[in-house]
Amino acid sequence: MLLIGDKEIDVTKFKIEEDGSFKRPVTVFRNFIEKGGKFEPEADRYHLYVSLACPWALGALISRKLKGLEDLISVTFVSPRMTKTGWPFANIDDYPGADVDTLNGSGHVKDIYFKVDEDSQGSGV
Repeated sequence: MLLIGDKEIDVTKFKIEEDGSFKRPVTVFRNFIEKGGKFEPEADRYHLYVSLACPWALGALISRKLKGLEDLISVTFVSPRMTKTGWPFANIDDYPGADVDTLNGSGHVKDIYFKVDEDSQGSGV
C-alpha cells in the first residue's frame, strides 16, 4: 500500500494494459524548462529527485546528461526500496547511495509534493 495523505493506494492494483504495459496517470506537476518559457534554464533553480529503481527517473537522468544540464540541475538519490509512504530518503532508509534531502528536509518524495500543494493527489512515485 502507498499512503497518500490519509488515503492508502495499493500500487499492485494499478491498471495494467492488455499489452502488459503500465500507463502512468497524467501528472499535475508538468512543465518545461526552456529559454523564453515560464521556467528559464538557470543554475541552482532546479533539482531532480531520483530512485534508480524508477525507469522514468533514469530517463530524466539520461536526458540531463545528454542535454549537458549537469551544472544546471542538481540531483538527490532516494532509496530504491519503496515503502507504503513512497520513496524514502536516507534519513528514513539508509540504503547505500541514497541521500538525505538537504533542500527540503523531507523524509519521503511525497512530502515535497505536499510542500508545494497541501491537497496534492500526486503519489510521489
